[in-house]
This record gives sequence, C-alpha cells and structure tokens, in this order.
Amino acid sequence: MSSQPNFNEHYKILLDQLPPSMKKDAWLRLTTRKNNPLSEEQARGIRSDIEELLTREVDRYLNKKNRQKIKIEANTTSDGSSTLSRLDGFEKQLEECELRVQQRENNIKNTIEGQVAEERKRLKDEYDSLMARKESEYNNCMVDMQQKLYSFKHQLEGQHNSRSDDLEGQYKSRIFTLEKANAVKNKEIVKKTIKILDGIIYSKDQTIFAYYDGIRFKNPGCIDDTIEPTSFYEKDARILWTK
Repeated sequence: MSSQPNFNEHYKILLDQLPPSMKKDAWLRLTTRKNNPLSEEQARGIRSDIEELLTREVDRYLNKKNRQKIKIEANTTSDGSSTLSRLDGFEKQLEECELRVQQRENNIKNTIEGQVAEERKRLKDEYDSLMARKESEYNNCMVDMQQKLYSFKHQLEGQHNSRSDDLEGQYKSRIFTLEKANAVKNKEIVKKTIKILDGIIYSKDQTIFAYYDGIRFKNPGCIDDTIEPTSFYEKDARILWTK
C-alpha cells in the first residue's frame, strides 16, 4: 500500500492548510489504523470520517501556529516571561483537555463498536435460529407431503387392484358364459349334423334296398337273400334288410 497521500480534490481547502508531513500522517492514520482501516480507493473517496480527521488536524495545526506566534510576541515584551509561563500552563491544560476529549471519543467509539458487535451477534443468532426453525418446518412439511403422497399412492393402487379384480371377475364370468353358450351351440350343431347324416344314410340305404328289390324283381336268382351284412349303421337297418 502506498504511503503517499492521494486525497480527493473535494478536500483541497483543508489540505492547503496542512504541511506535507501532516497530510502524510493523516493518510497513514486512515489506511493503517487498527479498527476499520481504509483501502487506498476508499481513502481517495469522499467520506465523513476523512473530512472529520482533516478538519481536526487543521484545527490542531492552526492552534499550534497561533501558540507559537504568541510565544514569539511574548518574548519581545517586558513581561513576556510571565505571559509565556501562563501560556505554557494554558498549553498543558489544553493538551490535557485534548487528551481527555480524545480518550472520551475513543471510549465512546469502543463502546459503540462493542454495542454494534453485540447487536450484530444478536441479530446473527436470531437469524440462525429463524433459519434453523424454517429448515425444521420445511423438513417436517416434506415428510408430511411424502407420507400423504405414499398414502394417496397406496389408495390409488388399492382402487386399481380392486378395479382390476372386478374386471377380471367380469371377464371370467363372460368367458364362462360364452364357453357355456358355445358348448350348447356346438352340441346342437353336432346333433343337427348327426341327424342330417342319419337322414342321408337312411336315404342311401333306401336307395340300396330299392336297387336290390329291382334286381331281385328282374333276376331273382342273382342275389342270395341269405347273405346279410356283418354290421349296420342305422339301428333299424337290420329290420329293413330282412323285409
């Protein structure tokens, strides 16, 4: 950090009243002080603490110059030694007063800084407490939402399973009804088919019998009536054969 003063032009009137050494000292006090030192960029700006310090330094410097002037004038008068002695006493009292004022200012500043630090700590603790409570409430809310979501999901699954069971039961019932109807219909179709086939066979048997009768009529000796088929399809075929 540079030790050369580089104050803002806003303080030109105050700076013109100070010697270079006091300007440099003021700059170092601002940038190297123990509590809240300023950066060079901040020190080049316009701030109330900078103006306060420069004003105080100007007053101190002017008072010192005035005292020196009074000392010079006192040495040139007849009662100058007495006046100078009183002036020295006054300067000591003034310095002591300045020290007490400065000490009081430092005490006030330290007290304010301590109170600010305590208030900052209190606010931080309160903020941390609020954040912890908010986080706890958020976690509780998330747990409650998850439980409700699980319950709702379980309820939907139960309804879905129940609905699936109902649909499956209805499906099986309809399948059973259709199978039963198909069995009845197939049985009827089989019976009808058998009846039709029986009619066809019966018609063929009648045709054969008629054919045999025709042959016997025309040539009775070519057919042996004693020969009988070994099996009959129709239950009445044997009776018809022997007629």
